[in-house]
Amino acid sequence: MSGKLVTVGVLVAGLVAGAASGWFSLQNGMVGGETYSGWSGSKVTGSVDADPWTRARVAVSGLLALNKSQAIYFSRNTDDSGARLREDCRYRVTGGALPARWWSITVYASDNYLPLNSDDALSFDQTEAQPDGKAAWSGVLSPKRPEGEAWASTSKAGDYDITLRLYQPTAAAQADYASIPMPKVTRLDCGGAA
Repeated sequence: MSGKLVTVGVLVAGLVAGAASGWFSLQNGMVGGETYSGWSGSKVTGSVDADPWTRARVAVSGLLALNKSQAIYFSRNTDDSGARLREDCRYRVTGGALPARWWSITVYASDNYLPLNSDDALSFDQTEAQPDGKAAWSGVLSPKRPEGEAWASTSKAGDYDITLRLYQPTAAAQADYASIPMPKVTRLDCGGAA
C-alpha cells in the first residue's frame, strides 16, 4: 500500500509542478527566452524546435509566429531603467538601422491582446519612424497622440508589453541575436509630470 501512495504522491507532485511552470510561463505573455538589451527573444519561436512553454506563450498571445527566416520577434515589458511599462506614462523608443527588410513595434495590453481603443495606432513601423541621415529614428508610446511623431497608442493598455518584429531579417541577425542593435525605451514622464 505504501508503494502506491508514493507513486500517487510523485504523480501529484509532477502535475502540480507542471501546472505551476505552465501558469508562470503563460502569465509572462511573450516575454521569455534570452534577453538582448532589455528585449526578450527566443531563437525557436515559430520553429518545430520550440519547447512547450514557448509554444504555450505563442498560442496564448495569438502571435502566429513565423519561422525566423521570415520574422524574428522580441518583446519587453520594462523601460531601460527596469520599470514596468504603464499606460499613464510616455516613452520614447529610439534606434538605428535594423538588420531586416521591414520592422514594426506593437503595443499589447496586459491580457496579451491589442488594447481596445479607437486610436487606430497600435503600432508604428519604419515607414512612420523616418530615419535621419545617420539612420537614427524614434517613436513615442503614449496614451495621447504627439504632434508630428511616429506613435503607438497605449490608451486602455494597462501595464503592457511591446513587441518588435523584424521581417525578413539578414542571415547574420538570424544566426546571432546579440548582434542586433536593439532599440532603447526611455521613460519621458508619467501622468503628465516628469
